[in-house]
Amino acid sequence: MPAVFSLVLILAAAALIWQLARRAERRRKHLPGPAGYLEYRTDLPFDGCLDALAQPAPQDVFTYTCPRQADGTFLLHLTLHNATNQPIDTVFTLRMDSGRQTVITLHFLREAFGYREPVFPQELMDEFMAQKLGARRVR
Repeated sequence: MPAVFSLVLILAAAALIWQLARRAERRRKHLPGPAGYLEYRTDLPFDGCLDALAQPAPQDVFTYTCPRQADGTFLLHLTLHNATNQPIDTVFTLRMDSGRQTVITLHFLREAFGYREPVFPQELMDEFMAQKLGARRVR
């Protein structure tokens, strides 16, 4: 009987730890910053943003793909080839909302090596968005 009681306590503790970790991860994703979300604003109209993202240029900071998803968002997969020939890549969901200014929201999804933080510095993301869309970060 004590073995069954101990097993139940261990399972309850494991479930509690798992639930707390899941809640912390969810909270982290909703915080501003590179590991949560980044928000940019640009004067380009929605269609202008789509056109700019559809045409990768040789002077772009990143090599990227940006396919549209079924829910209307985009999956922005950024790749940077560094000197060691080991590509580094990060995946964001990209959402655009039109209005007086187009609001671009990036939510961090994952990094190629399983890191919970993007390996690209936030300044590099800011440079890419400014160069590609003329956008500036607001959060």
